[in-house]
Amino acid sequence: MSKRSPKADETMAQALRKPIQEETRSYRDRIRELVEQDRVGAARALLVEALEHSDSGEDLSLWREILAPARVSKSSKERDFDRSPEMHWLAQHGREYRGKWVALLGEELLAYSTSLKTVVAALEKNKPKRRPLLHYIG
Repeated sequence: MSKRSPKADETMAQALRKPIQEETRSYRDRIRELVEQDRVGAARALLVEALEHSDSGEDLSLWREILAPARVSKSSKERDFDRSPEMHWLAQHGREYRGKWVALLGEELLAYSTSLKTVVAALEKNKPKRRPLLHYIG
């Protein structure tokens, strides 16, 4: 067994280290990149860092809204019901409607569009018996 000199160990350790590079991209661009890579947790962590360094001058309010934890709102008029049929429909047909808003009641597609306003307008024209599920398929 041969012994390496301490200098050889130091040289090897330096070769394994990556040089630290200063990040030149904006927080907004870096957050967008992480979201596009489905690394939402990392995007949220970077947003927290960006907000702590608020001297960056960037408006991150949109990312703050997008990456905020989900909120649940309760309807005072109608209690929700079993949405299993809608979930089944989404599992079966969701790929066909990527990038669109869909309105579902049971396994029936009531309306779809890239615009939520268009879907809501279609539902107002032909009011369903119960509250449909509105869902964006990304």
